[in-house]
Parts: sequence; structure tokens; C-alpha cells
Amino acid sequence: MKTTFLALGLLLLTVSHSYAIPFGLESSPDSCCFSFSESRVPYKKIDSIQKTHSGCPLPAFVVKTVEGRVICFKSSVPWVQKAFNRVKQSAAVAKGSGIGGSSHP
Repeated sequence: MKTTFLALGLLLLTVSHSYAIPFGLESSPDSCCFSFSESRVPYKKIDSIQKTHSGCPLPAFVVKTVEGRVICFKSSVPWVQKAFNRVKQSAAVAKGSGIGGSSHP
């Protein structure tokens, strides 16, 4: 009887951990893009940029503006690729120098 309860407990524990979402993921398949903007956002208006999760059907960048708008762009758009690299580089410099805060100058 004890063995049955132990086996059942281990089974439930295994199942609950197999559906757990890893801590610290910046994006997930829940935040995939299905429609894309054709317009360009000026760099000074960009608050943050992140890539969509690798599990999304279409690779894209999610841009959050300083006004709080969230806009999807195809990952093949050259200006958004450059902006992503610029924001990422600025964040790395700020982190390396101990400066916190915004992701752009």
C-alpha cells in the first residue's frame, strides 16, 4: 500500500515539473506575433526590443515604445535588426559600467 502511494506521489511530482515554465524567460510562445507593422519607429522612441520565442511560428522582434505601445516587426526588416543590436549593445555597455535604467541612451 505504501509503495503504491509513493509511486503515485512520484508520478504526480514528475508530471507537475514537466509542465513548469523555466524562471526568467523573457518571452514565451504566448507572446508570438501574427501581424506586423510596416512603419519605422525612430530609435529615440524605442524603450525596448526583444526577439520572439524560438517556439513561435514566425520569427519577429517585439518593439515597446516609450509611449507604451507594443509593435511586432518581421525579423527580416533591416532597420529593426540594427536597432535591436544597438539596444543590446547599449544595455551591455550600461551593465558593464554599473549603470542601470533605460535600455538606450
